[in-house]
Formats: sequence, C-alpha cells, structure tokens
Amino acid sequence: MLTRFLEITRDRINRPLQYYQDICVRCGACMDACHFYAASRNPAHIPAQRMMLVRKALQGERSWLNWYRDADRADGRQVSEIQQAMWECTGCRRCATFCPFDLDTALLVSVGRYALMNEGTGLEAETGHGMILEIGNAEISKGEIIEDLKEFYIEQVKLLEKRVQDEFAPDLQIPVDKKGAEILYVPLVGEHATVPAAKIFHAAGADWTMSLFTATNHSFFVGDMARAKQAARLILDEALRLGVKAIVYPECGHATRTLLSFFENWFGEEIAGIERMNLEPLVASYLEQGKINVRAGAVDTPITYHDPCNLGRNGGFFEEPRSLIRAVASEFRELEPNRALNWCCGGGGGLIAVPEMKETRMQAGNEKAEQIRRTGAKWVVTACENCKTQLGDLNEHYGLGVEIKGVTDLVADALIL
Repeated sequence: MLTRFLEITRDRINRPLQYYQDICVRCGACMDACHFYAASRNPAHIPAQRMMLVRKALQGERSWLNWYRDADRADGRQVSEIQQAMWECTGCRRCATFCPFDLDTALLVSVGRYALMNEGTGLEAETGHGMILEIGNAEISKGEIIEDLKEFYIEQVKLLEKRVQDEFAPDLQIPVDKKGAEILYVPLVGEHATVPAAKIFHAAGADWTMSLFTATNHSFFVGDMARAKQAARLILDEALRLGVKAIVYPECGHATRTLLSFFENWFGEEIAGIERMNLEPLVASYLEQGKINVRAGAVDTPITYHDPCNLGRNGGFFEEPRSLIRAVASEFRELEPNRALNWCCGGGGGLIAVPEMKETRMQAGNEKAEQIRRTGAKWVVTACENCKTQLGDLNEHYGLGVEIKGVTDLVADALIL
C-alpha cells in the first residue's frame, strides 16, 4: 500500500521540499494559523504534521528516527491520515506567513495530491476528488475540439452581447477570436465573468477580444503540473495566434496564480513580450488614468472585502481591489485581520468541486464567518470566483445575512459613460 505514492513523492521532492522537511522544528507557529486546525483542533490539520506524516511514510521501517513514527501503525490508518492531510488543506499558505522559517507546506500538498492520484487512492471518477481530475482532463481535451465548438460559442456570445447592448450601451461589442487585439481576456464559465468585464472594457475604450477557452486549471489542484501546463498551453497558443499584447485573467485566484507564477517557467521566451495580468489591477489602472469614470458613493451599503489567498497573500494584490471599492462605496469596513494575514475562506484548493467536502469546508470557514459577522457589513466583496461560492455557502450555513459581490460587479454597475 502506498507504493506508487512513495515512488512519486521521492521523485518529486526537490531541494526546497527537502529543506522544509529537514528544518521544520515543530515549533507550533503554524498551528493556529491554519483555519482547518483553528476550527477542528484535529492534529491532522497541523501544517507541520503534514510534513511529519509524509516523512514517516518515506522513512518507513528503515528509519533510525523511530521516535518520529508509530511502529505498529496499520497501513489503512496511514493511508487515511495522509489522504486527510493532503485534501483537507486549501493551499492558502497562511501557515507559511506565520512560520519563522517560511516553510511552504502547500508545495508538499501539491506533491502529495499528485502522488495520491497516481496511487489511485480516493480519486475514482465517481468521487469528488476524481471529478477535479476529470474537469482538468476536459479543459485540456477542449483544445482538440475547439474548432467544432467555435461557431456555437460565438453565437451564444452574440446573444449575450445583444442583451448587454440593450441594457447598457448599444454600441458595446464582445469580440471573440479577433486577431490583432491588444488584450486577450480569458473568462470563466458563465456570463457573470464576461458582462462586467465587457462593460468596463467598453467604457475604457479597450481593444480586446475574448478567449475561446476558460481560465480555470483544475489539473493545478491535483498537483499534475504537466497537465496544468497543457491547459495553459492552449491559452498561450491562442494569444500567439491572435497576436495580442496582453493576457488578462478574471476574478479567479488559482487561475491568476498559474498565469503569473508558472507561465514564465513553463514557456520561457515564448511568453516574452506578452504582458500577463489580473483584471483587478488593470481596472484599477483604468480608474487611476481616467480611462473610466464611476459614480462616487454609488453604493451606500456597508461593505467589507475578503482578500482571496491566491490574489492577496500569494499574488500581492491588496490595494487595487480596495481602491476600486472605495471609489464607489461610501462605507467600507476592513476584516480583521486582513491582507497577508487574512483568514482563508476555506473553499480553495479545488475543495468547492468536491461535494463530500462541504461539511469540512463549512467547519474550516468558521473563522471567516466570525470575521464577517464582527464587521456588521451587509455586502461581502471579493475578487475570486472560488471565494464567492464558498462565502455564499458560509452565508447560508452561518446565517450571516449578507450578499456576496465581485469587485468588478461594483465597478461595472457604477460606470459613467
């Protein structure tokens, strides 16, 4: 049992991971930084314990560090503990922020999930975790049939375009597959990720086109970086074919992280000369440069902002969404703590796509729910689709009585043409 898991893990342990395992002194600084452990007090949720579980498995019976392990541990129990440790984690990296050595257990989780996938443990197609794998495969397979889908996709976009023209601006366009455009906007599934962006691009006079693909990359959630690169390759090839100057990703944390943190390493010189950005800082620059105008005080409802982990703590985008919110809202209330110390909502790492994880997600989101309640805000605004879904579930589960909004929703609704 775990034979393939151990082979893959040994093969993928790089210098940083080896360093993390060697230097972790189990000081406990990460314990209360983890939203899972803060809610459950289950030792399996302690970030350092994840390190120890994998280390014990790798050392096995040959280890001279017998005090690190339970000699009589059954294989079934060991598998269960490793599964829990790898999956009941959102990869938010709040633990790394508090760690005195900056140890990043999210890197281990990525490796561990990939190794479990290759072991075939808990990733059957009928399970939630298996669904993440299948969605990732579908994102890659779309590239093989995109020409068959293209005509239908453009027809649907044109119908959406007509509706937005009727309600917003008669000359608004939602271009698709437009060669020579400056911006390639890669949306999420659903018009909610297209309409606000289209309105803002129109108001700014941007030269843009919409991608035939979506920004999400579910292979990233299971640590399959080879397939994550394949999905990303579709976006790059499209950008090169259209000759765009910039790739812009929507309000999606994990997708933006792949764009900003991995594309350069994956594609090297191929990506050189193509700017990569998230929609939030782009819209903030439009506002700062006077390319768009909004109604100050358009929103008088008390608002708070949730920093998505992949945009904030892992991406450094803290002030851009706040500048946009303050431009349209008269009463903005910060969560405490916020920015790099903000609590994860509990829905990241692909867990939203796993139905069996909902109860665990709700428990892990307790700290976030309490944060929101303390502000007295009526709207919770964020810049990540995953977070919006989780915050909506938390709202219902904890009876918070709030509405969940996107930052670009607020801006689009307050535009002055």
